[in-house]
Amino acid sequence: MSGLLPRPRLFSPLEGVVTWTSPLRVVADAALEGAARRFGADLAGALGWEVVVDVGDADGQIVVRQTGDLGDEGYRLQVDDVTIIEATSAAGASYALTTLRQLAPAIAWSSALAIVGSLDVARASCEDAPRFAWRGVHLDVARHFFDVATVMRFIDLIAAHRLNRLHLHLNDDQGWRVEVPGWPRLTKVGSTRRSSPVGHERDGLDDGVFHGGFFTDDDLVSLREYAASRHVVIVPEIDLPGHAQAAIAAYPELGNTDETLEVWTRWGISEHVLNVEEATFAFAEAAVGHVADLFPASPVHIGGDECPTVEWENSPAAQRVMVERGLTSTRELQGLFTTRLGTLLRRRGHEVLAWDEVLDADVPDGTVIVAWREAAKGVEAARRGYDVVMAPMQSLYFDWLNSGELAEPVAIAPAPHVTTWESVYGFEVVPARLEAELAHHVRGAQAQLWTEYIATREHLDYMAFPRLCAFSEVVWGTAGDLEEFRGRLRTHLARLDAMGIAYRALEG
Repeated sequence: MSGLLPRPRLFSPLEGVVTWTSPLRVVADAALEGAARRFGADLAGALGWEVVVDVGDADGQIVVRQTGDLGDEGYRLQVDDVTIIEATSAAGASYALTTLRQLAPAIAWSSALAIVGSLDVARASCEDAPRFAWRGVHLDVARHFFDVATVMRFIDLIAAHRLNRLHLHLNDDQGWRVEVPGWPRLTKVGSTRRSSPVGHERDGLDDGVFHGGFFTDDDLVSLREYAASRHVVIVPEIDLPGHAQAAIAAYPELGNTDETLEVWTRWGISEHVLNVEEATFAFAEAAVGHVADLFPASPVHIGGDECPTVEWENSPAAQRVMVERGLTSTRELQGLFTTRLGTLLRRRGHEVLAWDEVLDADVPDGTVIVAWREAAKGVEAARRGYDVVMAPMQSLYFDWLNSGELAEPVAIAPAPHVTTWESVYGFEVVPARLEAELAHHVRGAQAQLWTEYIATREHLDYMAFPRLCAFSEVVWGTAGDLEEFRGRLRTHLARLDAMGIAYRALEG
């Protein structure tokens, strides 16, 4: 199958090859023109060729046609003297063109100009569509900040694997990474910490180096538009009321004590959380609402995980709110944020996502639960009638070690907290214990890249690949025999080499 990855649903190799030379002409229906032009730009950038894209009925070596019978992301591909692609949507056309490019030599994926006179493309027939609509990757830009260029490159890499959601974690105790009008100290103070741990957090060593950065509104709009051109939806996250020390360092009145705080220089979970005063709810709404407005068609994640209650338990103001609201558990105070922020977002037309801890309090109807603590939380959410994105840490946290080898770079936890690419390939998106009639609640899955221990672009590559390669096939819905996949993966690594990805090498 020429190392195609993810594996198409139906694929038939045909005899011989088609030879392409420059100029290469692509003809597309108007609705699919954007996908054709992106393919042309990518190929021209890799090979230095002239790739001409026309709209209408002109002759071309590649013809991209719109049809209504293939579903939102499906496609048909026939590679011949004239290659015919049929798709309902631009996303489907883009996936077909990705498959077509994989049928060419790996040099077609070069990130540096590689001058070649011709390409031989394997003749083949293919019909394909994904099983799951949500095929996501989470990237934490709060613990370590990654700039616009790095995030755009990461979008390129996940799109090449037909993944279609990028969940951006934009704030945490260790940094606030977005502008919010009326709250300038969030970026003036909250975006920079004076030091970071060296080695593992448990070692108690610090580098003494300032680390900071944030996205302007224009930056986020640029990322949104760039992602859209690759059929990736950015899902922004502002995580509140926990993970809030950077915000409280900027605006102490948001906290529960008189203690002077700095942007946290440790990893882990700070006990400093937002208070439950009305002015603080207004701040949370302003921050989440502003970010949401920059992504008008996107789902928005409101966090809600790992929120300690110690400060609320010791706060007369928080206890007074509990009495006023008739709450019996301090944990239920978190639900006030879930309800307020969810209501705001739904009123503005956004779908709302939250981490699975929100199940511990009232959860507004329509909230999509991201099940991270274990797959059982996804089962619980589905049984309670909520849609679910599966992201259990035991299988899909790529900040875990790639293997148990001593030479592995430091990661969030030591062995046996290991996630190999082989174990990723064995992940079942729909838990076996979930009743068949509830399986429709599982939207798909996403892999998580938390960055306490990922500080550079090269280390991000190492932790993401080849695990994301395995994940892409799992969430596309065509994972099968591990050894068969291993052979295709080895072929695919030549494409990763061409793209300049500093992936972790396979054993053997």
